[in-house]
Order: sequence, then C-alpha cells, then structure tokens
Amino acid sequence: MAFFRRSYRIAALFLLAATALLLLPAGAYAASFTDVSSSDWYCDVVNYVVGKGLFNGTSATTFSPDTTMSRAMFVTALGRYANVDAPAWLTGTVTGSDVNLRSGAGTSYSIVSTLQKGAAVTIQEKTGDWYKVTTDAGAGYINGQYVSPGYLNFSDVGFGAYYAGYAAWAQAKGIVTGVGGGRFAPDSSITREQMCVMMDRFASVMGIGLAQKGASAAFTDSGRISSWAKSSVDNMQRCGIVQGDTAGAFNPTDSATRAEAAAVLQRFDGACGGFASGPQRPSGSGSSTPPGGGETAAPSPTPGGDSTSPPAASNPESVPDTPATNTGGSVSIKANVIRVGVLVKTKNIDTSVSTVTLENLNGSGFEYGVMSDRYFSSSGSVSDGTVTITTDGTTFTLADSAGSEVYTCTSNLAIHPVSGGKAVTRVNGEYRYYGDFELSQASGKAGYITVVNFVDVEDYVKGVVPYEFTNTWPTEALKAAAIACRSYVMSYNWSIYGNFGMDIVTGSGTQLYRGRGITYSEDYYTATDAAVEATRGQYLTYNGNICVTFFSSCNGGRILSASEKFGTDYAYLTAKDDPFEQAAKQDIAAAGGNYDSMVSASHRVGMSAWGAYAMAKYYSKSCESILGFYYTGTSIQNGG
Repeated sequence: MAFFRRSYRIAALFLLAATALLLLPAGAYAASFTDVSSSDWYCDVVNYVVGKGLFNGTSATTFSPDTTMSRAMFVTALGRYANVDAPAWLTGTVTGSDVNLRSGAGTSYSIVSTLQKGAAVTIQEKTGDWYKVTTDAGAGYINGQYVSPGYLNFSDVGFGAYYAGYAAWAQAKGIVTGVGGGRFAPDSSITREQMCVMMDRFASVMGIGLAQKGASAAFTDSGRISSWAKSSVDNMQRCGIVQGDTAGAFNPTDSATRAEAAAVLQRFDGACGGFASGPQRPSGSGSSTPPGGGETAAPSPTPGGDSTSPPAASNPESVPDTPATNTGGSVSIKANVIRVGVLVKTKNIDTSVSTVTLENLNGSGFEYGVMSDRYFSSSGSVSDGTVTITTDGTTFTLADSAGSEVYTCTSNLAIHPVSGGKAVTRVNGEYRYYGDFELSQASGKAGYITVVNFVDVEDYVKGVVPYEFTNTWPTEALKAAAIACRSYVMSYNWSIYGNFGMDIVTGSGTQLYRGRGITYSEDYYTATDAAVEATRGQYLTYNGNICVTFFSSCNGGRILSASEKFGTDYAYLTAKDDPFEQAAKQDIAAAGGNYDSMVSASHRVGMSAWGAYAMAKYYSKSCESILGFYYTGTSIQNGG
C-alpha cells in the first residue's frame, strides 16, 4: 500500500562543515602509511586530505607523497571537496524519435516507456551496446545508438572512469576547459599553474571569498607563467595558497606531487575559512533544495503533496510535556539480524551489479559459505583481504585480488570478513558495512548479482541515523532519531522483499542506510553511535506493539495525521500544530536550506527531524519528550 512507501530525505545540513572541524590526533591517518612518518613536512597534510575523504592512499599501506598528481586525481579531489554528486553529472540525450526504454539490455525485454528525441537521461552503466539509464519516465535500458552521452565532451574521458562525473562537473562549471583538441588529458601530471587556475575558477564558481594574506610578490620566474594563468597564480599567492621555492621561483610548469597538491588544498580550505556545500548536481536534478552535504539527498516531492501554507507559530511554552515513558517489560521483535538489500534487483528496483569486489578494511581475509537462519556458516576461507565475485548466470566464482579462482558454487554465496575485532567491509570501492553478505543471482537478469548485508540491528541503526539526521545535532534529538529508526525497521512489512531474501532495502522507499559511509573517519560517527548505544534495544510502542515511526524533514508547523495523508489510521500519528519546528528555521536558512521547499517535499506525518532538533536545542526537551510529542500516547520498551 502507498503508505508504506515514504518519500523523504532528511536535510543533512552542516554535514561537510562538521567533517571539516574534526580534530584529528597527530598521525591519525598518516600512521597507517609506511611512506609517511611523523617527521615529514606533509604528515599533517596527509591527515587532512585523508580525513576529509579527498584523497585515498595508493594502496592500503602507501600514500605515495612524491608521486606526481594527475589532472584526473586533482579534479576528483576538488569535486569531493565541493560535495559533487558525481553520478548525477553522467548525463546524456536521446538522439532518435520514439526510442524504446526497455526493462533489460536487449530487444527481447519489455518496453517500459517510449522516449522522444532530446529527452534527458542519466547514465548508470553500460552493458554491451546498451546504456542503463534513469529518466523522467522511469529507469531502463536504451540501445547505445539512440543516446548521446553528453558528459563525454572530452574525447579522452571514457565511460566508467572514476573521475568521469567529476570531470563533467568541472567542465560544465567552467573550472576546466581541457588542453586543446577536445581533450582533458586525465593521466597527465597537473602543473602548478594549472592547479592555481582550477582553484581560482572554483572559488569564483562557488562564490567563495578567499582571505588575502599580503600583496602580490613577483616570482623570479614570473616570465615563465602562461598568460592564461598569471592572474590565478597571483590570486593564489596573495591568499597564501601557493608560494615559491627557496630561490623565489614558482616553477609554473613543474608537475605537482600528491603531497604538494594535498598541501595546496589544505591551504585553500584555510583561506576560505572552511567550506561546506550541498550536493552539487546539474540544474533540474534537485540541486535547488540543498540539504547541506554528504550522502543524503534532498527530500523528494510527495505525490499529491499538501499545498496548505504553514500556520503561524504558537507558543511552545504552552504545550504540555507528555513524554513517552518506559513502561518496563519487553516487546517482541522479528530478529536480531537485519537483511538489508544494498545492491538489488527486484520488481521496482535495479541496482544489481555484474562484479562484486569486497575489501576487508581490517586487513584480514574472508570466509565463504552459506547463511543459515540469518547467521553465517563456513565452508572455507581465503587469506586475501580483497576478493572478487562474478557469475555466469548459474555459477558464482570467487577469486582473490590476483584473479586466481578460489571457490565456485551454484547456490547463494555467503561471505564473512575475518577479524580479531569488528570487521568493516567495503563493497565495490564505495560504501563500508559491518556484518556478513549474501550474494544471489539477480532475478531475471543473467550475469548480475544481488548483494544483501546481514547486519546486527544496532549496527544497522548506526548506519541509518547519521544519514537521515545529522551527526552534529543535540544528543537528545539523536537519541529520539535512533529509537525512531530502530522502530521503523522492525515495524516495516518485511514480506515486501521477503521473496528476494531481504527484509528491507536502502533508499527512498524505506530508510537511507549507508553503513560506515564512503570516506568518513570513525570520528564522524562518535555522536550518532553514542546515541544508538544510549538507547540500545529500545523501541517505541503503542498498546504493546512497535510503532510505525514515520518521520520527515519538516512539517511547516502542522503535523498531518496518517489518516489524512495515507488513508490509514494510526492512533499515535495524530494531527496537531507543531510550535517547536519554527525555531529551527534560522538554522536551516543559515546553512543555505530552503525551509518552504523542504516542507512541501515532506509528508509531514510523525516526527519532524528539524522539530526534534529545535526541541532539544532551544527548549531542552528530552528524547522521551520529543517522542511523546510527535507520537501521541506512546511508550518505550526493550525488544525481546
């Protein structure tokens, strides 16, 4: 039913700003690299770029500080700094008339829709001669001869390159123009003057004011600086971002090393006073409602949304405090381990992949086997910390990082990371997760794999709260968030995806689950992890049953009932004025959010995330009071 499909995204304002302010102990990241010591001038610089997720190491144990920085690497680092949603820039245009959008990569698949010439698409991947795309008409496949990948304006930026989305963003914004002849030269080493030009243009495009430290100072080799780079080099020099060598020379055409490029980015961040941005997306793709950063997208409009203007704020002090109380006893839960679809193929969703690469970030290897009643049962092991799994549609093949075949099977394949402590596994070079994994043949899509993460319920909640809410929010608001997220997954109708071996999926229809994220350090999760631990095992209940804890970004000062919004009545999801949320408007505006847009994009049922924030910050309300206000007449019980 429609009310099970929530359409929301909590605006994660301040996300990048919070990351930038993390205080890292000396050598926190550099210490993991054998080629960086605490006495090296770039030790703190390495901590900065790795801690902010701008750079990765060249291997698990090396940073390669003296290796030259390529143009592709630098534009990627700059894009990460800007919070660019790289996949959103991989756009294309339909070149034929009445082009069929099909459910699979081939003419034998059913037609999803018909697209007209000039229709915009976002390209997700390429399968043979077919592009997998998303469009206004839905997702599907288009034959390559009928779509022009618009982001390939540089002839040497190929599909699937890690930097493709960032290069497309930088070109669209005028940050890069190429080296001539329609080429970007991604693998060429970036020169010092090229770096200055990119950062100068970036500051202009993003509206960043850079603090100047002094007047212009002529370099001894200023005559060697290209005419097109002179003003940019001067700007960067006056702001203290670049400097000359001991002889006063700038060496404009010399290649920059990874350590030098990292230092320049750190100085740039200092000159602009710390920079935070909402996700950078092409116009028309949701960028007009900036959530403020990170991996959480802006709220999606709710079909049939309410257009009623928000009411005037009433007096919060007149609202009686009716906290959800801990009644004791326990409430029945479905399981202690949640099966979360992270790369899936279902009737309505297709994020399945043809190759799965798993990296044990603790450095140990893996066991392989089967999942038995939600728990892993081993058949064998591999000592390699990286494994790759492929399928021919019938048989799974497990190979180590060298490509040597380790194991094959025709049943579902379960993978368990080995570790002396709590293992974290990175999937396909992106999101990192606790727990185990089960891989199955993607339904109706030969050669593709569905990946399900088997994760402890508390670790699942730790992977949701920082992405649906924000890690810098008050403790009591985060505790309320943890109980709401935990209750939602346990009240969710698991039969929806049960036939696919999952209880829930990550995404717009449920809760956004990102595990341990992509690049954030463990420090990023300190506050949200603490909130989850402080409420460990606690669920919101009504008459002895776990509540369906709908929540959204904002409600505009008026909470809607489940009955008037979804047509289904829940006694604890009642309609009433919310005088608390109004106090958060100043914080939303200060971070660049559009309050009215966020209200119109929210379903407004249950808890307002920003209302919870305001109740904790401005009215010193407890977690229990927040939950009691938004979910009428509820209690808190432990799961058993």
